[in-house]
Amino acid sequence: MPLPLLLVGAAVLAGGFGVKKGLDAKEDFNRAKELNAEAKEIYDEACNRLEVSRDAAQSSMNRLGQLKFDIYEHRLIPFVKAFSKIKNVDFQDRNLKDEFNLGGLSKEDMLAVQRSALSMQDVVGGGVTALGAGGLAGLAAYGGVGLLGTASTGAAISGLGGVAATNATLAWLGGGALSAGGFGVAGGTAVLGGIVAGPVLAIGGMMLASKAEEARHNAYANRDKARAAAEQMRTAETVTRGIRDRFSEIHDALHRLDKHFQPLLDGLTRLVAANTDYSSYSLEDRKGVMMAAAMAKTLKNVMEAPLLDQNGALTSASRQVLTEAREKLVELG
Repeated sequence: MPLPLLLVGAAVLAGGFGVKKGLDAKEDFNRAKELNAEAKEIYDEACNRLEVSRDAAQSSMNRLGQLKFDIYEHRLIPFVKAFSKIKNVDFQDRNLKDEFNLGGLSKEDMLAVQRSALSMQDVVGGGVTALGAGGLAGLAAYGGVGLLGTASTGAAISGLGGVAATNATLAWLGGGALSAGGFGVAGGTAVLGGIVAGPVLAIGGMMLASKAEEARHNAYANRDKARAAAEQMRTAETVTRGIRDRFSEIHDALHRLDKHFQPLLDGLTRLVAANTDYSSYSLEDRKGVMMAAAMAKTLKNVMEAPLLDQNGALTSASRQVLTEAREKLVELG
């Protein structure tokens, strides 16, 4: 066979091979585009669901923080001011032993309530605006000003302000930064930072086929990353829902206890304004004093129990105080 014909035949074969590779490349590019679109959809859906859950948890935290702030300001601090004026308080009053478990009260209990109220005086004096959203969330989660959380930077959440405080709390809520194995504030974009809508590659022969195949493999990897991230976000969503529910339950129990405490505090304030000698009180007045003291102790215990530990998990202490609060409400009727 003449050489020119050999060259022509080789060219035809090469051309056919190139066309085949070109078609394969087009299919690979199309598949890569589909996979990347699927990855983005998986990620976006999980991310949106988590954001809704995190927003609900944040709202629940702020709501509880506000209630705790109000109880400190309008109940516990005024209670301590009134109770501390009473002289000759008898915590062993035999006539009250069987009244609403009042026999379990002690001077140490009242000193603990006093320390709690005094530790919050400066915070309350600055107003809720000075505390900020991050501080409210910290107050809700940790219970007292001395227990406000620490952000991943090492700074106290209560010392941060505005968005920084809120974000630090939310990052901690989610289990810390991604670098530490958790799901941080900016975790969404960090997890899938390498995903693109579709690789832009030059079209041209064998190089095209090679890059197209690489793009397809990368797209599969992106989808796997998206699925892994979505699973992580679903876990975080479950955690934040649980946190939201526990914070709401504590809020409702505290709100109901506070409604019982208000008339007791009003009665105590009127009594102390007229007479500060416990030994001269009637049995009914002594009972009123001790009932107010018992309710102050219960409120203090519920408010100071940390709801979350340093790993962002709900504590057994929060479950215990919730049980005790509900038992107290049943007792009160």
